Amino acid sequence: MSPDDTFARLLRDAADLAPAPSAAGLADGARRHHRRHRRRQAVLTGGAALTAAAVVALAVWHPGADAGTGTATAPTAGWPEQITARFMTDTLTSVLPPGRIGATNGNGVGDGPVPGLPPSAFLLYDDGNGAGMVNLTINRAALPITDATRGTQCVDPVEAPSEGCERTVLPDGGIVVVDKLAPDAQAQVTKWQATYTGTDGRQVGIWEVNSTSFGPPLSRPAPPLTSAQLVAAVTSSAWNPVFANPAPTGTTGTAPAASGPAPAQILATATTLLPPGAVTDSGAAQHTPGQAHLSLTLEGRTSMLAVHIQPRPGDKAEAAREREAFEQDTSGTLTHAPDGSSVLVRETGATKTGGGPTLWWSVEVLHPDGTRVLATEWNGTSEAQALPGTPALTVDQLRAIATAPAWRP
Repeated sequence: MSPDDTFARLLRDAADLAPAPSAAGLADGARRHHRRHRRRQAVLTGGAALTAAAVVALAVWHPGADAGTGTATAPTAGWPEQITARFMTDTLTSVLPPGRIGATNGNGVGDGPVPGLPPSAFLLYDDGNGAGMVNLTINRAALPITDATRGTQCVDPVEAPSEGCERTVLPDGGIVVVDKLAPDAQAQVTKWQATYTGTDGRQVGIWEVNSTSFGPPLSRPAPPLTSAQLVAAVTSSAWNPVFANPAPTGTTGTAPAASGPAPAQILATATTLLPPGAVTDSGAAQHTPGQAHLSLTLEGRTSMLAVHIQPRPGDKAEAAREREAFEQDTSGTLTHAPDGSSVLVRETGATKTGGGPTLWWSVEVLHPDGTRVLATEWNGTSEAQALPGTPALTVDQLRAIATAPAWRP
């Protein structure tokens, strides 16, 4: 079997085993895929961000990963054109400890399944104790880098239960986060991930699992790379050529996205929009920009409410692409408000097709100025453990929260 055939088989296996998406997991922007639970496709971008089964089932889950929207007229989006798929796979191999490399696949600049995506790489790595899937993603973050920069925080356990997280600020100001996520209840795999954010805005992420096809049978008890090996791989200077070009700052290409509002700001606004009599508890401190969650009790029912905010794009062409994709989204019921907002309502179950008892209720709104808001509700303490039942807020009440002009700058 050729390497291409092997990789195609792995993609089919991954697509078959990929869990269906939770509603809140659809919120992280028009291009981002960062969820490990209930995943089937990134509906925020419609078909534009559906790069391949690997981006669906092997989604780039580390915070800050960007699947890109791109455009056929600006395929390189600021990345050096000489970065090839071979360079990406060879470089990923070079930054790993000695071991057996199985199937490999990569995307260079301009040759990926969707034009404009950053380069990426995938391979199977065996340290002698069984092969595991290793995936590399590249991104840029807006400058300056701060503690609020997306990708510099540990995963929120409400969204992805974790068995541990190590966050390190390097002497030069760069930040490395290593998350060890709890085994996935449906796919049964264990996923570890590392994200390095440099002071120049570079973001290099590697995630790995203890399987060769993101699902049973498991190939080893834990993923093959240790925390130290992950850190060494993402911080390696071998990735310097990928970031040789300065980040785009004009109106063409894909400039780094700005972070959303701080969680405290989101919580303060959301609380003012709740129905009278609602009792809330935001729980432990939250750090991921652009999203926040709270426990909500109303009329004897308790649910979790999550609100995700994506600021309006600074690039007019990108804003137009996002609006077009939003209008073509068929994952829910689309309506339009008198003020020009586009409103998408979803009720999602646990299966790949979203069927079965509803577990997540969501209202996503693309406001007239391009600000994107998603309000999601579920029963249970974490999204991964959502339960059927009547939620605390009705869909109309969720709609009132998501469509409120208070979210616009």
